[in-house]
Amino acid sequence: MDEVKEVQTYAIINLSAVDESPAFPKVSVNKSGGWVTFGNKNLFPQEIINANSKSPVNASIIESTVTYICGKGVRESTKETDGYVGVPNTTESWDEIIEKIAKDYKTFGGFYWQVVVNKGGTTVSLFHQDYSTVRIGQIDEKGHPLTFKISNDWTKTSGKYKPIELEAWPGMDGAKKGVAYLYHYWDYAPGLMFYSVPGYYPAIEYVKADGTLGVFYNNSIDNGFTPSAILTFSSNPSEEKKAAFEKTAREAFCGGRGANSILTVWGESGDVKTNISPFNASNNADIYNNVEGIVFQKIISAHRLSSPTLAGVSGSGNLSGNAAEIIDAYVLYNYTVIEKLRNKILNHLNKFTKINGTADLVIEELDVLPKIRETETTTEDVVVEETATLQKKDNAVLRALKRLFRKAA
Repeated sequence: MDEVKEVQTYAIINLSAVDESPAFPKVSVNKSGGWVTFGNKNLFPQEIINANSKSPVNASIIESTVTYICGKGVRESTKETDGYVGVPNTTESWDEIIEKIAKDYKTFGGFYWQVVVNKGGTTVSLFHQDYSTVRIGQIDEKGHPLTFKISNDWTKTSGKYKPIELEAWPGMDGAKKGVAYLYHYWDYAPGLMFYSVPGYYPAIEYVKADGTLGVFYNNSIDNGFTPSAILTFSSNPSEEKKAAFEKTAREAFCGGRGANSILTVWGESGDVKTNISPFNASNNADIYNNVEGIVFQKIISAHRLSSPTLAGVSGSGNLSGNAAEIIDAYVLYNYTVIEKLRNKILNHLNKFTKINGTADLVIEELDVLPKIRETETTTEDVVVEETATLQKKDNAVLRALKRLFRKAA
């Protein structure tokens, strides 16, 4: 009798999902175009804009951070020096240009502005340049930018859409009167030689997921969230008749008003009877709600935001019931994030106020802490007043009861 050998088969399943994509957007030199590409199809800044425009959480944090950076605006006199701060150009104030720069800085991790030496040759005018429109042009042997290319639409770069080229700012000694130069600053990121990425970049996939959740909820409303009924038919008609029936059924039962949807099963023979049965949907909605919470936490963590309330995002804290926690969170966020961003912007701008012979730019802080303390004090006063009122009412009731007992006695 032949020996029967048992043959076992097995498979190894690798549960670790290894991401082979680069940590940063791909950067390469486009020799034919004459610029250094930034990201897939040279559109990384546009991808950031697209992701933020669909993420209410990230957009709110960015806008609130810009508000904190800009504060009450530039003040013209300080304790150290009194003097006129001037204007960046003939059409904008310092507050207007700083707000644009702060928004670029928080969104992209860098900023640009054009510098033009005025006719007299001793002063300059500054004009904000949208970060998303700029790419590096020529570079030297050390990789430093010599020129920059500017285009309002990097999907069109030929013919009349050919990007214009500006030289990098060489300093007053090398600048010519009436010529526009580009000044740039990028936050340093290890491993990224050119350009910059925003500080929240490690959570960029969560930012995209936040936008995708909006699409999910919108589609859920349109589709009544989940199928609620199964229609089974004994026949299998033509595709045209199926489409006509399903169209009529959707118009009658599906959508935000109907709040229902149907699942149709077509039979292949008469053995299958026409039937309508309820469908117990899966708990996908609950899963997505849990995902929403994770996405929210990851985004605010990437922004180093200790309390989401400070950025206009709903959180566990509230100004009336948790003022001490909000104050601590604001102080921490202001010292670790806001002041750093604001000082970077002002330090670079003040290089040019010195050229113009005007006072350094100083931004006045928002009265956040006094307002929070005022809210806390007001709330405490209301509580004390309400407590006193209740005590008065209780005392009046007790006195009335005592009078009744005396009469009864």
